[in-house]
Amino acid sequence: MENNKLPQDSMSNIIISLYFTIAYAVLLFVYLGLPINIHSNFLLILFIVCSLLLSMAAIYFAGKSYKDVKVSSVILIVINVLGLLIPLIMLLMIFT
Repeated sequence: MENNKLPQDSMSNIIISLYFTIAYAVLLFVYLGLPINIHSNFLLILFIVCSLLLSMAAIYFAGKSYKDVKVSSVILIVINVLGLLIPLIMLLMIFT
């Protein structure tokens, strides 16, 4: 019989990446759920910094396990790259 088990460190990297992805989704829903008059420059900058950190961390951990768990890693990387576009577009809108 073949042993089809994945290494434990690869699976833990996928789980950590999934946690960062969920944390980013919660951050996005909380920020979008705030009333418009509460949105300030500080909250906008805080949202952009936190979303960049969470997205980059999720991409990093998904990329670490790419060699062993290809399908899950690619799915998480694509989701987080699309999520990374949100703060980058916001930064582009601020500076133009």
